[in-house]
Amino acid sequence: MKRFVLTVMTAIPFLIFLGCGWLNASSPGAPAEADKAAAVEEMTEKDKLFEPGSFENPQVCAGCHADIYDQWSHSMHAYAWENKWYQPDFMMAHEETDGLTDLLCGACHAPIAARTGLLPPADGSKFDATSRRGISCDFCHTVSGVDQMFNMGHVSEPSNVKRGPRGDGESLYHEVKFSEIHTKADFCGSCHMVVHPLTGVHIIDTWEDWKNNEYGQQNIRCQDCHMTPTPGVTKNPGRSAGMGKARDHIAFHTFTGGSSYVQDAVGNEKQAEMAREFLRAAAEVKLSEKVAEDGTLELTVDVHNVGAGHKIPTGTTYIRKMWLQVEVLDNNGKVVYSSGHIDNENHVDPDAVFFRKLFLDADGNLTSKSWRAHGIGYDRRIPAKGKDSETYRIKLPAKGDYTVNTRLMYRSFTQATINEYHRLTGDSYPEVVSVEMAAAQAKVKF
Repeated sequence: MKRFVLTVMTAIPFLIFLGCGWLNASSPGAPAEADKAAAVEEMTEKDKLFEPGSFENPQVCAGCHADIYDQWSHSMHAYAWENKWYQPDFMMAHEETDGLTDLLCGACHAPIAARTGLLPPADGSKFDATSRRGISCDFCHTVSGVDQMFNMGHVSEPSNVKRGPRGDGESLYHEVKFSEIHTKADFCGSCHMVVHPLTGVHIIDTWEDWKNNEYGQQNIRCQDCHMTPTPGVTKNPGRSAGMGKARDHIAFHTFTGGSSYVQDAVGNEKQAEMAREFLRAAAEVKLSEKVAEDGTLELTVDVHNVGAGHKIPTGTTYIRKMWLQVEVLDNNGKVVYSSGHIDNENHVDPDAVFFRKLFLDADGNLTSKSWRAHGIGYDRRIPAKGKDSETYRIKLPAKGDYTVNTRLMYRSFTQATINEYHRLTGDSYPEVVSVEMAAAQAKVKF
């Protein structure tokens, strides 16, 4: 049984010890560029567990598994590598760390390239066609176990044996084998749990969060939500292959999450709407309000996580934004108070109440760049089946009736991030679009 993760976790600190310096790449006494390149090349050669071509191209799988291939090809897994919203940060991290993040990030976003020695180089210039397809069929269905629950701890055994959660199918092309790991959330968690290898900061903590909350304790798995078509739909009847058995449920391979912005941008309108359905099913907003004799409105907004098996938001929360938008209108419809609205340049009000996570860099400054993380600088997220409350005190200008509108909003990226990507790459990007996750309204009188 061949293992991948050990070299990734030990080689990075080793290179730091040599002086490349994730934290200070230009430190005195740092080795020459040739020495760095040789060290990275040596690391890559050690990680080359399999020859290029060891994994099937997903197009081969499409011959029998047409429906599943179609679902996967519209998923964010299929876009894990060739994705202009991922590449700018990946290359920025590569440049700032002298390539030391290539396998930390790339092991999940291009797992086949990482396992066949085609990554590095970071630009993907050595990738074959299969490596470019992101997290594809043969990577997942040749995993035989998980060595560690973070930083891509999957054990790969590419062969003619394809593993899955049943094992009772038949194929003329390959063997079929039951795999217990495919029935567990751990299969997903090994990528959806990322730990900074130098500072120990938990960059992405979705699996750990799930494991320790009520969903994890009841074994309500990632697959139970993200491999069904939409919230509340628990069965997806069909066949895994054209000639396969008819089953009451086939795992839905679009792996729906909250990425409506990217799905819309690449033309996947159906998948974008499914993502919005997931977002809308995650939360509820409830209000309580009272007006004091001096006309001060005390408005308490409770945001409840009612549908997600983890904190909201989760994953790359340092790139995403979830926030409260509050406005108060008088009887003539004039806005007398506003918080969390969008300005003329498509930025969110910086004084809004935000639910997200940000890191501290080496100088103690807030940063959304995960490779710079030395600690957590801000973390306000809503736990599974939990709530968060914010109280606003708003001075009403005159006697009369008022309407209070409150919305919980979400963005996959900040507009500042998209502007930065455009500056770095010259590519065009659509403006970031906000999604309303939940809303509530109240009437008050002064």
